[in-house]
Amino acid sequence: MIEQKQLWSHQPPAIEYLNAHNASLLDAHMGTGKSFIQIQNVRHVASGPRGRTLILCPSAVLGVWRREFSIHAPEEFDVIILDGKANSSKKAERVNDALKVQQAHLRPLVVVVNYESFWLPPIWRVLNSVLWDKLVADESHRTKSFRAKCSVHTWKIGKRSGSRTALTGTPMPNEPGDIFAQYRWLDQRIFGIFWGAFKTQYAVMNKWIPQKVDTWVNLEEMNRKINLIRYHIPRSVLVLPEKQDIRIEVNLSPAGMKIYQQMKKESIAFIKKQMDGIDPDQVKTAVGSNGAVQFLRLLQLAQGYVTDDEGDEVNTDTEKRRTLMDLLQDLDEPVCVYGWFKHDLACVERCCEILGRRYGEISGRRKDLTPHAKMPEDIDVMGVQCKSGSAGIDLTRSRIGIIMNSGLLSPGDFDQMISRQHRPGQTKDVIYYHLVSAKTVETKLIDERGRKRDIVDVLLSELEEEDVF
Repeated sequence: MIEQKQLWSHQPPAIEYLNAHNASLLDAHMGTGKSFIQIQNVRHVASGPRGRTLILCPSAVLGVWRREFSIHAPEEFDVIILDGKANSSKKAERVNDALKVQQAHLRPLVVVVNYESFWLPPIWRVLNSVLWDKLVADESHRTKSFRAKCSVHTWKIGKRSGSRTALTGTPMPNEPGDIFAQYRWLDQRIFGIFWGAFKTQYAVMNKWIPQKVDTWVNLEEMNRKINLIRYHIPRSVLVLPEKQDIRIEVNLSPAGMKIYQQMKKESIAFIKKQMDGIDPDQVKTAVGSNGAVQFLRLLQLAQGYVTDDEGDEVNTDTEKRRTLMDLLQDLDEPVCVYGWFKHDLACVERCCEILGRRYGEISGRRKDLTPHAKMPEDIDVMGVQCKSGSAGIDLTRSRIGIIMNSGLLSPGDFDQMISRQHRPGQTKDVIYYHLVSAKTVETKLIDERGRKRDIVDVLLSELEEEDVF
């Protein structure tokens, strides 16, 4: 039975669609209730006493599924969340034990495991020995790289699953080709199983760089095929509090700007040297790869530091850190601060030490979240590494976000990141403060991201202004 208190008008049609299709892409904006919809579908296809469901998701989302099943289907399923620091052998034992318990007690089983570990040999041997009634890939764009082990193993286990659903709000975060590997495990009849055949049909490849796509073609046909099993729920179905974006321009000190300008000149000179002898038609393609490291160094300098050849950090400016300190000092409520580099989060933590604020972090090394993937009550300031803060977590306890540095996030990933605060569950108007180092590449990056331009295009436009081409 579906709880009426959770039912939104856009959800019943989505549930019916998933129930009617053995393979489906639920392309739903964050906060539209994807998890609830999927749980109702699991009830439909795998709620029998021997029902078995496997859910793959990013590490940060493991706690979300624990929360969602406890709210929407309490006591209905044995839900095994493979989280914690146990090694892969211990996690495999947990699944084996759960399967034995199911045989004895005849209760439907749900196993939730992260993308980073489900393909490791001990876990994989157990998972691949089961005929799953339902396979769910949450944030399914994580399976878009068709050669990656995560994607290949999702395809393999998908062939052993009766029903399959991909959940994502960004099915093609970077380019149309991102859809191939996801549809390979969803329904291989649509685009086939060979990347070579797919790119022959839809891509024009670069004649100098074999793996580089110059342009995508036949997009109307591709879109028609995608829609064969796609159900879309747009952001427009949500009624949310207001969101305000406040841009704070930070002027580097004269010394800091001098170092930045010198590094910029050296970067331009380096790229020019790399371009010597390259066919003019291929210059921009080459810059897209050769200029990325130089671009990152300029972004570091915009934050007030740079990494030297030995890998040590050298401070070049303190203005952005001072601005962050001033903001935090004036905010007497929970705050989330987003950064791209480890250095950014180290600065946030140092500010909290000085101000006496309780600091937490969501990054590759720390996950200071509740078991339900929410911001804990005993944290005043949450430092969020951009990539780690863009999937599955709920930061609605805070209405204030400070974007210290959003790095190379694509427009889609950036929207996902900030929607962790501005989403259902948020009861207050949300304010984002964007700290931008004036007259640096960071300014152009943020402006062009607002126009939904790709990061490589931003780099190229910056270099074009310097007459590289």
